[in-house]
Amino acid sequence: MKKSRLFKIAGAAAVEMQQDKTFSEKVSAFFRMLTKTRTGEYKPSYKNLFMAGLSLFYIISPIDLIPEALFGPFGLIDDFGILLFGMKFVKKEIFKFIKWEMTQTVYDTFEDAKIIK
Repeated sequence: MKKSRLFKIAGAAAVEMQQDKTFSEKVSAFFRMLTKTRTGEYKPSYKNLFMAGLSLFYIISPIDLIPEALFGPFGLIDDFGILLFGMKFVKKEIFKFIKWEMTQTVYDTFEDAKIIK
């Protein structure tokens, strides 16, 4: 891949992140999701958990496709790619949690019907 193409891709990703004004909301939703999962109120998708966990395991494991010991900083390229891959699944789960959370809060405001004679 040419350097200019790589810079274009990175620039497009940076612009997309700047347009995403809800980053702090996603971070707070992530921590709420962890709390609700721990208490058993929310059941996350096992596929998303597995793929994110697998990505995290690859990043912290000493086994690499491109080892840092041989290639120096260039050895972090595969770790960065796997990190982005894992974040995709975390992001999916956060969006799923936010949708779930909206349905939970909507029903909290309703009362049971009362029979009027």
